[in-house]
Amino acid sequence: MPGLEERLHQHEPLFGGWYLRGEIGSGSYGRVYRVEYQDLFGTVSTAAIKAIEILPDHKLAATPDKLKQLAYEAAMSEVETLRRLRGLSNVVNMDDHAIFEIIEDGRVVGYDLLIRMELLQNVGRIMRRNGGRLQSVEEAKKLGKDICCGLIRCHQCDILHRDINPNNIFQNEFGDYKLGDFGIAKQLHGTLHAQTAIGTKQYVAPEVFNRKNGDLTTDYYDARVDIYCLGLVLYQLANDGYLPFYYEGLPRSAWEEAVMRRLSGEKLTPPSQADEVFSQVILKACAYKPEDRFASAQEMYEAICQMDRPKTVVVTAPEQALDFWHPQEQKKSILHVFGLSVVSTPEMRYMARKLDARVLEREDALPGGALTPRIAARLPMWRIRAPWFPFNHLVIKEYTSISDRAFRGRRDLVSAKIGGYVVQIGEEAFARCGSLSEVRCEEGLENIGKQAFADNAKLTRCQLPESVREMGEQVFMGCSSLVSLRLPEQIEALGEELCAGCTALYQVTFPTHLRSIGENAFHGSGLQKILLPDSCIRLGAGAFSDCKRLNSVQLSLRLAIISEECFAGCTALQQFDFPFRLAEIRDRAFYGCTSLTKLVIPEGVRRIGVQAFAHCDSLQTIRIPDSVRQIGENAFPSKGKRYFVGNRLTVIANYNSYAWQYCRQNGIQVREK
Repeated sequence: MPGLEERLHQHEPLFGGWYLRGEIGSGSYGRVYRVEYQDLFGTVSTAAIKAIEILPDHKLAATPDKLKQLAYEAAMSEVETLRRLRGLSNVVNMDDHAIFEIIEDGRVVGYDLLIRMELLQNVGRIMRRNGGRLQSVEEAKKLGKDICCGLIRCHQCDILHRDINPNNIFQNEFGDYKLGDFGIAKQLHGTLHAQTAIGTKQYVAPEVFNRKNGDLTTDYYDARVDIYCLGLVLYQLANDGYLPFYYEGLPRSAWEEAVMRRLSGEKLTPPSQADEVFSQVILKACAYKPEDRFASAQEMYEAICQMDRPKTVVVTAPEQALDFWHPQEQKKSILHVFGLSVVSTPEMRYMARKLDARVLEREDALPGGALTPRIAARLPMWRIRAPWFPFNHLVIKEYTSISDRAFRGRRDLVSAKIGGYVVQIGEEAFARCGSLSEVRCEEGLENIGKQAFADNAKLTRCQLPESVREMGEQVFMGCSSLVSLRLPEQIEALGEELCAGCTALYQVTFPTHLRSIGENAFHGSGLQKILLPDSCIRLGAGAFSDCKRLNSVQLSLRLAIISEECFAGCTALQQFDFPFRLAEIRDRAFYGCTSLTKLVIPEGVRRIGVQAFAHCDSLQTIRIPDSVRQIGENAFPSKGKRYFVGNRLTVIANYNSYAWQYCRQNGIQVREK
């Protein structure tokens, strides 16, 4: 039988155009290769392929069908896990998968499973290059927050990773950390209890190890095993690259003893490079007893975030940003008086210094309080649009709020940085700023008013802190260049038309505890995937209507109603999985979804509204349960009627059910289940 790599070369080009370019490493179950794809214009794309050999025991697989069944169960374990987690920002994304037969002596003896995913840097390899550590302890904190975000979503999907270690953590080109290698992940099927014990011994939790070694008193373990593993990774990163009870020069023969000391419950010493607060977080995550650890990944995430928040607010004197020629002079510049500073070149500082004579010494212009439109209007209005020009880069440092319409219509602003003292941004504060391309808000901001950043056609990036609790309506409406958006975790409700018209917006990370999405919140946006948390129980009318690129939707399992025109006009949507608790599909909910082909309405749905699936011209079959007691007029495509040419729609329903009678009365082809 040829080797794995030789077999892969035989199947090239993989996935229609990908070629192997060398082995990267090995995961828990398989090897990882770098692959490349070149299009007709010569553009080269890179990715990673994880190859897994599935060779079932032939004593258990006596027949080809049994062999195929065993291989299917082994292959789908990781594929289904990655498919459920697809689109999450802190989990390695799976792009596609394929399965090939392994043939020996003319018969199938196994299968090769290929999983194509994004190509990322391995944190374990980064640590080995840097002597067992990252760049700094602050970088370790960022890793902790990012992986906690990934675990929050995994645990929401009832999935335990169980093998968190540096080799299974990855970093993308933007510095974000992602959790990968779900080869031994456990799907918990509605409960957070697991009965199997697998993982890397150096990072395994005590209860997992004890269960594996026959300790029947440890009858189960839960999501806190992932908390423990992540805590050990942070311990290593903050302890000069050493795990507990390891030290420089420790002989290899003593490594097993160091691991057993940890697994036996011996008290851990604080990591050498972490401060007192960070040490408390790490040691709590690594507590021997599960009940002494963080109860959830959300709780650990909040504890890490809390470390970076100042306990007291210290007001410091404004910077003398423009005093270039005579830094010893404590002379107030024009931006000093207004509580603003800029990033500039020496030449621009000299130009700004000439404006000092125009400074008005007024009490209402002193830093603090609200930055009103009247104060903002005193800033120089420049016609220069060059991004390097100093006055185009606004930094608001010492005001506590930005009033309504403070900078509305200003065409000289290129970027804005809003400091930690600002608690509130008023309505239309930065609306219609024609050159505004970037906004960064620091921790401390809590409220963003209606249309705060609306109609900024050049806005490509807006960074919001986790401290934001409320966002008004139409905050990003008309921001046609906005590419991605991460919504703060504390937000529970999204306002109406929040991102309506954001045609370039392809990715949104929704808050973990989101409960509702307002009407037309993402109408006409460029979203490609939607992954809503289970806490989201309300979708407003037209929430995702006219999203022309939308092709993947995962709704909350608790959602009971799909509102009017919720997904109307989503022409790229080919399949849709309804929540099992769904009770009603309202009027025009999927109107004009021309790519839908098959639908299964879940048991429990009582009503299908008027024109709910009208103009879904590719719809071939739709299965309707007996629970449906009301179907609105023209609910299904007109091509389903018998007197039209091209009769393609077939409704599947029980004989003499309400759906059966409706189809008979309206000339729609129907057949019995």
